[in-house]
Amino acid sequence: MALFLVSAWVMLLDQVSKSVVARLVPMYDTVACLGGLLRITHVRNSGAAFGVFQGRQPLLIAAALAAAVIVVVFYPRVSVRNWPARFGLALGLGGALGNLIDRLRFGGVVDFLEVGPWPVFNLADTAIVVGVALILLAMMRSPGRKEE
Repeated sequence: MALFLVSAWVMLLDQVSKSVVARLVPMYDTVACLGGLLRITHVRNSGAAFGVFQGRQPLLIAAALAAAVIVVVFYPRVSVRNWPARFGLALGLGGALGNLIDRLRFGGVVDFLEVGPWPVFNLADTAIVVGVALILLAMMRSPGRKEE
């Protein structure tokens, strides 16, 4: 249940934020925030992270669907006590589905957050990165048991 609640919240926040940006910031325009530390730059990305796989929508859609299936299948196998891994999987699922919605609707992902030298990204991307970090943290804290 927690998997779907967290994932749904991530998707909702992601889609609402993208909708607000699309309404208020014309495509390719930038609005500086926080003294220029953060910029809201409305772009559309037809690729994956850092612009790789540009125009390869069928591949990216299939990858998002495969990731979603893997998370849904794997999640019940993760101990309830391993909250970082479970929360990380839920964040990753929500982020993957949030970007999948854009790919199906627009043929690319709506990106708008620009910080320093990083490429423009969105809340779904952030959820995926934080989710992966939590999963890695969980793996480092609880390495597999060695056979004795």
